[in-house]
Amino acid sequence: MMQRELIDKYFRNECSDDERRQVLEYFRNNPEEWNRYLNEEDWDDFIVNEDLAPGHSAALFKEVSKRTFRKPGRSTLVWLAAATVACLLIASFWRYLAVRETPGQTTIANTGKNGQLTEKKNDTHVAMRVQLADGSTVLLAPGSYIRYYEPFLASHGRTVHLWGKALFDITKDNSRPFTVNADMLATTVLGTSFTVESVAESTFIKVKLHEGKVQVAAADTIAQTWNGKEVLFPGDELIYNKTTMLASVKRHVAAEQLVRAAPALDKTHSVRRPDSYTFDISPLSEVFDQLSIYYQVEIYYYPSEIKNKYFSGKMHKTDTLSTILNDIAILNQLVIEKNQDRYIIRKKN
Repeated sequence: MMQRELIDKYFRNECSDDERRQVLEYFRNNPEEWNRYLNEEDWDDFIVNEDLAPGHSAALFKEVSKRTFRKPGRSTLVWLAAATVACLLIASFWRYLAVRETPGQTTIANTGKNGQLTEKKNDTHVAMRVQLADGSTVLLAPGSYIRYYEPFLASHGRTVHLWGKALFDITKDNSRPFTVNADMLATTVLGTSFTVESVAESTFIKVKLHEGKVQVAAADTIAQTWNGKEVLFPGDELIYNKTTMLASVKRHVAAEQLVRAAPALDKTHSVRRPDSYTFDISPLSEVFDQLSIYYQVEIYYYPSEIKNKYFSGKMHKTDTLSTILNDIAILNQLVIEKNQDRYIIRKKN
C-alpha cells in the first residue's frame, strides 16, 4: 500500500523525480485508488495535456470497461473520469521516460515548486552545445543528457543533473556556485572548465579538471562508503568506483622543464681559470653552475634528476669539460648529451 504522506506530497507538487515515478506507478496498477484522493471538484479542475502512450491503454480500458458497463450512476461516471485521468497521468509518466529518445530537444518533464524541469539530450553522433541562461555552456557527448530547472537563475541555485559525459565551461559567479550531480557524485565550482563522465553501464564516474578549481564530494554522504571531499586542480582526475564506493585522485604532474646552469659570461670577456679547483661534496646544481662559468659553455639539466646528488673531486686547468662531466655522470647514473656547443644532463634510463 502506498503511503498517504507520499501521495499527499505528489498532489502538493513536492515529490522528487523518483517519488513521482513511484506514485504514478502505484496509480497505474491501482486505478480505482483515484476515488480516495480526488473529489468531483478536483476532477473538474484537473487538466493534463498529454496523449496516452500506445500499448499502455489496453489494460486500463479493460478495467474501465468492466466498471462502466454496470448500471449507470454517479459513482460509475466518477470512476470513469478517474480512470481517464489516470490514463493521462500514466501517459505523462511514460512521456517523461521517453523524453530521452527525442534527439537534441528541450522537453519540460514536469512543473513543480522549483520551476519547470527541462531536459536536453544529444541523440546525434557529434558533440552538442547547450547554452545555459547564466552564460555557461555544456558540450554534451553523443547519447548524453542533462536536466535542470528553469528559470535557471532562480533562487535554488545553479544545479544540473548529468547522465553520460559532458564538458562544462562555467561562467564565474562567486555568489552562486554551480553544481553538477552525476549519479553518486556532486561537483561544485564557482567558474571553471571540467569534464564529468557518468555512464550507467560503467563502473566508474570520472571528473577531470581543465582550468580553475573544483570540489568533488559524495552526493549522498550518509549512504556511501566514501563521504569525503576532494579539491581538484588543473589536470587532476577523480575516479569513483560505484562498486566499492571509494574514490581516488590522479594528480597531474606538470612536465618538468630543462634548467640552464648559471649563464656563461659574454664570450668577449675572458675568464681567469685557477690551476685547480676542488669540489667537496657539492650539490650537482652548484657544480654545473661553476663549470658553466669556468668553461663558458651552456649546461642544462632537470632539477628532479639531480636532486640530492653530490660531487667531490679536484679539477685541473688542463682537464676538458667533457672529461669532468663524464666522471660526474658515471658516479651519479647520469647521461651527458652534447648538442652543438651545449651540454644536456639527463637521468640514465
